[in-house]
Amino acid sequence: MNYSAPSLERFAHCALSAYGCDAGEAKIVSEHLVAANLAGHDSHGIGMLPMYGAQIRDGNLIPNQKPEFLPRNGAITVVDAKMGFGHRITPLALDHAMETIGEQKVAILALRNAGHICRIGTYSEYCSRRGYVSIHMVNVVGHDPIVAPFGAREGGYSTNPVSMAMPLKDSPGPVLDMATSTVAFGKVRVAHNKGQTVPPGCIVDKEGVGTTDPGPMVRAKEGALTAFGEHKGSGLGVMAELMAGALAGTNTIDKARTFPNGVHNNMLSIILDPSGFDDADAIAERAQRYCNFINGLQPAKGIDSVLMPGDPENESRRRRGEHGVPIDAETLRQTADSVAKYGIAPDQLMNHLEKLPV
Repeated sequence: MNYSAPSLERFAHCALSAYGCDAGEAKIVSEHLVAANLAGHDSHGIGMLPMYGAQIRDGNLIPNQKPEFLPRNGAITVVDAKMGFGHRITPLALDHAMETIGEQKVAILALRNAGHICRIGTYSEYCSRRGYVSIHMVNVVGHDPIVAPFGAREGGYSTNPVSMAMPLKDSPGPVLDMATSTVAFGKVRVAHNKGQTVPPGCIVDKEGVGTTDPGPMVRAKEGALTAFGEHKGSGLGVMAELMAGALAGTNTIDKARTFPNGVHNNMLSIILDPSGFDDADAIAERAQRYCNFINGLQPAKGIDSVLMPGDPENESRRRRGEHGVPIDAETLRQTADSVAKYGIAPDQLMNHLEKLPV
């Protein structure tokens, strides 16, 4: 079933308010989640709500938390989110870090101890809309590692996403937003909720053998996600762990504390002002010319067109903005069950949804 984006925001806002978020935080988080759905990243959309509800009950996610801004060291800013909602605190931390750009032409942010920051591409877009180039690396702690490094049968890190963006003159420009696993765990969860298998090469079972059945991993945490690109993606995931965990954070996943329903993030962000390199318009023109070059290449047989990073998300936004966002019944049921634990009747939540024809 497809639902309108505004109604999904009301649905998410209702759930987050029940969890204890104030109106401002509920608005920011709900908009972030639905924006992820619109971009086609359902693994980071409203399906995250039941996990947030469970984390708050366990005391591992704190609504309306006030972050700690540590003393700045040159262009380096460290912000401790203190287990607050990453969706709200991350833009605050980026804004604080970007105060150095006027003088330094660069800002480096170490965000640590954040609740789930969700879709990392959101923050690349956030910087790019301000005219800045940015690179972001995240590690994921709070639970056992779920991605098997190349050659392993068990997890050595988590999905450890990497994102970067290059602004153009009139748009955020190309945005790379990727997990260093072949797929995010949320995609495995979504497949399980829909009663579907996952594509070959995405997960391994407890013996390290490839499987397409998401059930054991979702239900019992058996097996692991695979690294994308074999040893190359595995190496990038390991480096993201070091950059975000050992450098920007306070622990890598092998030493970080685990807890029920645990997902905390550390992030290293490098934000660059193009005018520190050359005339910003000249850089944007060169970048636009190259984007046009890639888009204009002859597509391979069976492919409609050659895309830049971010093009699939833009197409998804157009399509889902017009026809609505598909949400499976199991995700809605899980959210209703979660919110019921906070005293909100399922009908009170579900009445916010507006169905659209597919």
